[in-house]
This record gives sequence, C-alpha cells and structure tokens, in this order.
Amino acid sequence: MLALVVNKDSQEMKKMEKCLRGLGHEVECLSRLSGLPPQLEKGRPHVVFVCFDGQREETLSFLERNQDSGDPLPVIVGTGAPRLDDAVVCMKKGAHDFWVKPFGRERLSKAMESIASMNGGKAQRTREQEDQERPILSSNPVMLKLKELAEKVAQSDAAVFIQGESGTGKELFARFIHGKSRRLGKPFLAINCAALPENLLESELFGYEKGAFTGAIKSKAGKFELADGGTLLLDEVTEMSVPLQAKLLRVLQERELDRLGGRFPIPVNVRIIATTNGSMDELLAEGQFRKDLYYRLNVIPLKIPPLRHRGEDMEPLCRFFIDKYSRVHGSKAGCLHPAALKKLAAHSWPGNVRELENVIQRAVLLATGPVITTENLFLDDMERALRVSHGDTEDLMTLSEMEKRLIYKALETVNENRTRAAEILGISVRTLRNKLNEYRGQGAHIA
Repeated sequence: MLALVVNKDSQEMKKMEKCLRGLGHEVECLSRLSGLPPQLEKGRPHVVFVCFDGQREETLSFLERNQDSGDPLPVIVGTGAPRLDDAVVCMKKGAHDFWVKPFGRERLSKAMESIASMNGGKAQRTREQEDQERPILSSNPVMLKLKELAEKVAQSDAAVFIQGESGTGKELFARFIHGKSRRLGKPFLAINCAALPENLLESELFGYEKGAFTGAIKSKAGKFELADGGTLLLDEVTEMSVPLQAKLLRVLQERELDRLGGRFPIPVNVRIIATTNGSMDELLAEGQFRKDLYYRLNVIPLKIPPLRHRGEDMEPLCRFFIDKYSRVHGSKAGCLHPAALKKLAAHSWPGNVRELENVIQRAVLLATGPVITTENLFLDDMERALRVSHGDTEDLMTLSEMEKRLIYKALETVNENRTRAAEILGISVRTLRNKLNEYRGQGAHIA
C-alpha cells in the first residue's frame, strides 16, 4: 500500500518512512500540506499521516476538503501535545483516527492492516499467513483448550466475549477467531470503548448524517458500517456508558442501526467480539453494565488466564520476543541466562504478556553480548538496589542510576533519536526531555 506522510519534523518523518517501508509499504513524504495537491496527481495514497503540531488550521482545512470530496482518503492525525478538543474536532471533520505521538511499529502495522481490510487490500491473505503473523504461543493446558474452542466457534457468527487482565492477549484471540472464520478477507476493525468520550464513541460506532451536530459537514459511516461483512472488536466494552449500551443492544438484536441524525435504519452484518479486563460480577451487581447486553455478548465466553498462572509459557514467549527485537534493533542478543529466566519466572507480571514484551525489548537493548543476564532485566518491582559488576568489585546501583543508564543506552542505540528512544522506553518524549534536563542540571553533558 502507498502511505503519504506529512510532517515538518524531518527526523520524525524519516523514522515513519523507515518503519512503514520495513512493513512492506510504499511511502511518499511531504513537509507541508500545501504540497499535497501536486502529490495526489502522481498517485492516490491509501492513507495519509498528518502531524497536527504546527499546522492546526491547515490540517482542519484539509480534513474538510477531504470529506467534501467524492471519495475521501483515510487520514490519521498525530500530535505530541494532545488536547481533547483537538481530537474531537478532527474526528468530527472526518479524521480516520487521532493519535498521540510517538507511535511505534506495532501501531502502524495494525493501522495499515485495518485500512487494507477496509479497501479489500488483503482479501487474498491465507489463514496460515494470519496465524504466522500473530501466533498464540502457549503450551498451557487452559490456553490450549481456549485456542481449540476459539477455532471451533470461529466458523459461526456467534458473539464472543473475551475476559482477562490487561496484556493477556484478548485482541490476539479476537484476530485469531477472525482469521479462522468465513469472514477472513472482510474487514476486521477494533475500537477502544475506554479511549473516547461518550459522544465521540457514539458517532464513531454508528456514524452520523450531515448536519446532525455542529461540525457535521458531511455524512460519515461508523465502525459498524465499515466492518459490514467482517468482524468488529469492541475493546473494553464495559467502559461504555449505560445509555450507549442500550443503543448497542438494539443493533445486536435488530441487526440494523440508526446514524446520528438519520431518518432510516441501516442493515448491518457484523460479527461482534467484545473484551473486558473488569470484574463482570461487580459491574453487573452495581448496575454499571446491562445484564441483557451481557447475555447477548456472552454467547461464547473465553476467560484468558494471567501470565503468572502460565509458567510453562515463559520460556517460549521470551524466545519469541528476543528473536523479534533482536531483528528490529540489530542486536546480538539471542538467549536468556538460566538465572535471568528464573528471575522472570518469579515475577508477578501485573501487566502480563505485554509487560513481558516490554521487559524483553529493554533487555535486548541493554545486552552487550549474545546472552541476556539478570543485569539486563528492568522490572517495575525490582529491588531498591541492583548489583552490577565493575572489575573485581561490586557497587550498588540505585533505581535512579539504573534509569539513567537505561535512558543513555536507548539513546545510544537509536543514534540520539529521542522520539524513538521514548517509544522503546515506554515513556513520552516530554518525560524523556525532562529527564535529560534533570541530568544536564546535575552536570551531565547531553547533546
């Protein structure tokens, strides 16, 4: 697919270009939106990435013109200084999505897959390719049974409700079900119900007609319509307000929806997969989630166990992530020292597989040889002081000193690219900048 990146920051633009090309896509770059019309004459892109910072009015004007065209382009707007008002106005003017920078490889990959599904660009992908790209790695008996059940029910159109702690792999199972279903080749769309305010979530789900509210200058299809024939993932569905739950229930019952400001119902054919990391017993007892909607969604229940209950999965997951990030970062790291694996096995993993992935990525960056040791592991609940070797002596390293070492190592690895370093460290660019200013105030020489 062809992606067009519009960004005044040349470093950010080059980083996105490199990442998108690494994912197998063609990329064109512009520094300003004013150069877009001539660019469109060379070839229509499948998606446009626009940096909102420094060109707010140009972006809003472009979104309006894009919506007024007969065939609008998917436009993803990104910013390093997020404001709710900006997100709302961009989405109302037709933005496909509104992102907070930095955004990494995984997010770009998912976005390109979603847009390709909307365009039918990946209709020919095989199920084997789907499984290979997003494997469910587990030898845990409970997980194996869940995987078997998911594959068995995938051929039906029954709603699936996936419960589990954050980071256990709920979306992974949702994509696995779609990949094994008759709907493969049709859109797979996901929406995070916890990430959007109620009014914006409603318009994103159900769409709206021109004039439905101030700023609705053109009709827009919602996620239900865009996913027609395919699968719609309602991530963290329990964060949806009770009034909006009632509207969702009607769509599930009647298989038709009403756009905001619409006069006639629109039929939809969508397979629903919902997820939550909350306690359903508490939510239902407190009236925060409708029982009738729960019964409608919970036709096929899947409850994913946390990583701390899946000890046999630790080693294969570590191998997978070491291989993945060694290739991404060009590292020599290839395996775990037994002591390092023992330390990982003893961790409680409140963030589950997602937390493990972050820990391994950092360890790959810190490793100086082919073996990842305990010194390379940076755990959130690690001891107050970590021992590191310095010749024949050992000194104590405080958490703040370890943090400084990790930040310097990340910057060194990515040639001082602060955006990329912040992404690897799992912090914002602003936080990284504040840390560097702090170190500079302590006398450190920082470029």
